This record gives sequence, structure tokens and C-alpha cells, in this order.
Amino acid sequence: MSVVNNKLYYTYTDINNLIKNKKTDLKNLNVDLIIAIGGGGLIPGRIARNYIEKDIYVITVKLYNSDDTIGKIDVIQWINIDLKDKNVLIIDEINDTGTTLDYCINKLYTDNNMNKFSVFVLNHKDKIKAKEIKVSGEYIIGENIKDYWVVYPWDTLLSYPNN
Repeated sequence: MSVVNNKLYYTYTDINNLIKNKKTDLKNLNVDLIIAIGGGGLIPGRIARNYIEKDIYVITVKLYNSDDTIGKIDVIQWINIDLKDKNVLIIDEINDTGTTLDYCINKLYTDNNMNKFSVFVLNHKDKIKAKEIKVSGEYIIGENIKDYWVVYPWDTLLSYPNN
């Protein structure tokens, strides 16, 4: 990982190591299934599956943050399964404002009867959140970071220096 012009850049090796360092915590959750939040939670979810060997489901939402639509969320893809009494692990790449995670957790409660879950994020920004996340299980963080703009290896190569 490196910081260039106030941007934090991760490699796939960095990401794998963040997840590998949390594998015991993730295994100890004894989850029934994983829900990855698309797009950023897909690759971390798949890597985490190497360690906890559970099925992955995907939900995808789009958060808009322009001047006239701050915090507006559209559902792109959702699951149609009953999560009552299932121990669920929700995975995303980052908790920046808390808005996406909060929306997904609340929608999983109301639409899918979710009542027991934990959250794993690669990065948790150390700043005041628009929405504070409340979990019934564990909140596992790969790494706490400053309020940098984060560039993950699955982001466009044009985002990387010298490209």
C-alpha cells in the first residue's frame, strides 16, 4: 500500500493480506452465508470465501452523491431469500460515510427478515459517519485508515499513477 497525492493505493497482495490477517476472526463467526455488496465487496467477498467456505450472495446498490442527490440510493440487484435465523456476514470494501452499509442492513432486515449478522470491511475511515452502523454480531475491520481517497486494484488502471 502506498500514499500518493493524498490517495491510498492498494495492491491485490495488500488486499489478500488484510483478509488473511482476519481469517481467524472471520472463521470464528460461524456464518451460514456471505452477502457481498457489489461492486467493491465482490472481490473481498470471494477472497474471504477461501477461508470461511460459505456460499456468496450479491446485492448491488448505487449511491449518488451529487449536489442535488446526496445520499440517494438505487437498488440495482437484490436477493430473494429468507434470512431469518441465518448467521450472515456482510462484506464491503470500505465504510466511508456508513450510508451504503446502513441502507443495505436496513433493507436486509425489512425485506429478507435478517436478524443476525456481522460486517467485514477492508477499510474503515476514521471520521464521523453520516450513518453509524449497528450490528447484532461483530464488526470486523481489515484496517482503519485516515480520510484518504482509496484506490483498490480492481479500480480502473487509469486511477493508478504512471498509467
